[in-house]
Amino acid sequence: MSRRGYEYLEQKLLAEKTKKKLEEAAQSGSVDGVINPPSPIRHHVKWKMARTKKTGEMTTEAAKEIAEKIASDFQLTIKTIFLYFVNVMCKCVFSVQDSFEEQAS
Repeated sequence: MSRRGYEYLEQKLLAEKTKKKLEEAAQSGSVDGVINPPSPIRHHVKWKMARTKKTGEMTTEAAKEIAEKIASDFQLTIKTIFLYFVNVMCKCVFSVQDSFEEQAS
């Protein structure tokens, strides 16, 4: 990162996300990509980018191990949230179905 720090890195990543959204919007002919700003950069992504060399290698072996653990924990969290959401939605569907059956009786 040299002397630029996390702030510069975040600006750079946001600019890349914005550029990518604009390109996708131009290809699809949609204006949604232009109107909606990109989501903020997650902290673990900035941490990993700060420890990645220009060649794509991690700065140290310890950083590589930590980055892999963070990525697996993040994926596990996303899966857990998804399963919770599916479970809640199923309960809602069944409760609506039960109320329709009660009304029909």
